Amino acid sequence: MIDDLWSQISLFLKDHSSDEKGKEFIVSMLVFRFASLEFEREYALQKAEKPGCEEQEYRYWKKGGIYFPPYLRWENLKEEKHYNLRKSVYNAMCIINQSDSKYKGLVCPESVLGDFDDNEISQIVYRMEQISYSGDDQHGFNFSQFYEYFIAHFIPRTIKQAGQYATPRQIADLVIELLEPKGGTIYDPCCGSGSMLLYAADYMRKKNRGFRLYGQEESRESWKTARMNLLLRGIDADLGDVPANSIRLDIHEKLKADYVLANPPFREFGWSKEQLVNDRRWKYGFPSGKRDDFIWMQHMLYHLDDHGTMGAIFSNRILASRHNEERRIRAALLQDDVLEAIITFPPGMFYATKVSVSLWILKKRKSEICRNKILFVDARRMGKTEYGYTRLSDSDRKRVVEVYQNYENGIEDDQPEFCRQVAVKDIETENYSLAPERYMIHQHQRQPELEELDLYERQLERELRDLLEENGVTLNRILKGK
Repeated sequence: MIDDLWSQISLFLKDHSSDEKGKEFIVSMLVFRFASLEFEREYALQKAEKPGCEEQEYRYWKKGGIYFPPYLRWENLKEEKHYNLRKSVYNAMCIINQSDSKYKGLVCPESVLGDFDDNEISQIVYRMEQISYSGDDQHGFNFSQFYEYFIAHFIPRTIKQAGQYATPRQIADLVIELLEPKGGTIYDPCCGSGSMLLYAADYMRKKNRGFRLYGQEESRESWKTARMNLLLRGIDADLGDVPANSIRLDIHEKLKADYVLANPPFREFGWSKEQLVNDRRWKYGFPSGKRDDFIWMQHMLYHLDDHGTMGAIFSNRILASRHNEERRIRAALLQDDVLEAIITFPPGMFYATKVSVSLWILKKRKSEICRNKILFVDARRMGKTEYGYTRLSDSDRKRVVEVYQNYENGIEDDQPEFCRQVAVKDIETENYSLAPERYMIHQHQRQPELEELDLYERQLERELRDLLEENGVTLNRILKGK
């Protein structure tokens, strides 16, 4: 059944590939279907609790829901004649957008006015009828099940290819496992499809810990996807009323979070000082050039509570760059002793880009045990690569987590060519480079015994004689013209 619905949507999108309203229409219809399902459930509850009052509109609004008049309800739209179906769907979407509900801003009524006919709209309505809450009936399936399917097939053709859409699950899980959030406020200033917030919420729920989620995203498609991703799982999150770039427009300006988790975009913006001058966020300096990694980093630190922890993914290009501003920022971070650990991942961890990345863990107030030293983990030799994508094994992730936990607990656990706890004063002598290979201890090889060296020398002498003999034969053949 899910393939049948997707086939219909794929055909629709193929026929309207040049029409952005076609894509907006499908997303809006999914939101409309979900809002209708919630209305139907609430309608049944109202009817059971107080028969005759189920048509009182205010009962739905006061619960933060939506009331659809009879002629705009999904069950009636199936019966709509083709000549007024478009208008009915448009009006239903306008009701959603004019509400103060959690669906506000997720639909685009104008998308119904795209270059497609009422018969196509009717087919989408008919197919989406198969989506239900539970998926328990014979012909239906769960809404969140379909939405995951939809994201996997639809989004990659649009924004996912830009490398800014979703954090791979294995990276997000490792970040959360390392930080072990105990509850409280979690913030992602560039949340993409909301995957990092979603995985953090899953972790907290399993631990029965209370939490509040905040995020921001500038891509409208990603912002809508993130809101739906969280909404479908019953997770409340404040992602703002509109999509916006958190560097240019900080909608959570006063927020101080217990945990900041983020995977900033790898693209280069080239911020100018004129755009962001005199901003309190740039405590450690404003980097010049096109790289914006340290802009994002300082934005996150600004929103981190004094006792909070931050885990963010950045390109390896800033680990040892020679730009004076970036070197000065690295030096300031070390002198302020807010950097706790850097874990460098193997290449190929992202589907959409081959950029090499590292996880930076920062705290404004490090424990006494971790002060004035940094943990470096060089995990670039880990993982298995297939079809250009690198996947870490469970044992790989466990090894990284154990090393970090040992560091946090004051246990020295330097492992040759893998990890090392380095004093800040030693990093200063390396011109504030944070490239892990500078500090790794190399595996010492056993020195051979004299008898072994003598045997090896005689072997090399034999090989040399054989080569000279062979060369002599070849030279004679050349001289004889053979």
